[in-house]
Amino acid sequence: MKPHIQTLLTLLTKKDFKALLAFYQQSNEIENIDQLAFVYQQGQKSLSVFEFYQQIATKFIESKGLPETLINQINTSDALSFFTPALQLNDNFSKVNQQQRNTLHFLLVGKAQYSELPPFNYLRSMMLFESNESLSSALTQKDYKNLTPIEAYMLANTNLNTLPAHEFTALLALIEIETAQQSIDLKNYASVIQAVKILCKKQNMTVDEELQRVLLIATYYEKPTVQIIGDLIN
Repeated sequence: MKPHIQTLLTLLTKKDFKALLAFYQQSNEIENIDQLAFVYQQGQKSLSVFEFYQQIATKFIESKGLPETLINQINTSDALSFFTPALQLNDNFSKVNQQQRNTLHFLLVGKAQYSELPPFNYLRSMMLFESNESLSSALTQKDYKNLTPIEAYMLANTNLNTLPAHEFTALLALIEIETAQQSIDLKNYASVIQAVKILCKKQNMTVDEELQRVLLIATYYEKPTVQIIGDLIN
């Protein structure tokens, strides 16, 4: 076990939370990432300890800010759920890394070869029932490729399976939230089409109106589905 994790564990065992916070603040960013990963893993072991470790992680991030390296690691529903209180602090949903990508970019793209679908309904619920201006604003942020999080999902998420109805409805609601804040940039359409075309070929997916990604692209860019299908096939 790494020394900075052993010290963290010792302080946790002693429940010396003041010293625990001081130790985290004194550690460098690489060590901080290890420490946050450790408390995350501990929190996933049981519902009875989830909130305890979640509060520790939130205090850590509140005291020192959101580590840039953590942004691309919040890319699953479990990670989002655990770090949500921390992301709601200090506009952390809008914080970006060197590629100008925020947490939503990585969450919606998902992990490579990872089958879990993004938690669209969870995100919509947060926007509807809580004060999350930072989260709403994060939907409109563009990365170094000029892609918003939803465009990043359409372009790069490898799971082409049909979303459950409630998740797809939530995704459409997120598109409405995005477009209410800014106009869609049609310059990205060709890039999305090319990327999805490659995904479909690799996965031997039939490109027709039954493919939900077709309907999503048509809705997002306000184009007829027949055009999307034609552009994906040709």
